Amino acid sequence: MPFAKAIALLQQKGGSGKTTTAVNLAGGLRELGYRVVIADMDKDKPDAWSWAIKNPKMADLAQQIDEKNAREQIAELKKTYDFVIIDTPPNFQTAALKAALLADLVVVPAAPSGMDLSGLMEAKELALTAGRPYRLLANRITKNTTMTKSLLNVLEEDGHLFQACIPQSVKFVEAETEGLYIGDYAPESNPHIEVRKFAKEVVSFFKNNEQ
Repeated sequence: MPFAKAIALLQQKGGSGKTTTAVNLAGGLRELGYRVVIADMDKDKPDAWSWAIKNPKMADLAQQIDEKNAREQIAELKKTYDFVIIDTPPNFQTAALKAALLADLVVVPAAPSGMDLSGLMEAKELALTAGRPYRLLANRITKNTTMTKSLLNVLEEDGHLFQACIPQSVKFVEAETEGLYIGDYAPESNPHIEVRKFAKEVVSFFKNNEQ
């Protein structure tokens, strides 16, 4: 990839797993050998930045970004990194729209709940309004439940989805407590395997769209 790529995580519903997705996608891309940074645009609750500074191994992973200067700051980060992952606040504040406009890809994580499905549709519309490609990510999946089946059906009908399904797992919570990427906290666990698969799909998306 000759040019750095920005990836915005969007979801209207708070607690949908945006930050967990951002941190672990960043870790997965780093594991694949890329230079990655998280641009945390949630000024009120910079969870990605707070996660990263807990552990020296992750201390350089996230930076707080002022939405007023987001374009300039993200452009500057793109000079150093292969991927800039933008973590956004919930409720589609101005920062979320700016993130979508600055992104080369919008990723919408959704857990199997009615609120998440509603937020998924609104995030998708925001990406389309911004004229940016999007992909939907099944997140916090518990196999063989009715809500999980409903979510996967919605994603498959849309067609713009990742094949990776990130499972519901206490290991993500434990990794966050330690300030670690899931691949460092629980290597080769099912959560790590799915996150790594997700990261590879992100790379493939950009490679396929450059041909």
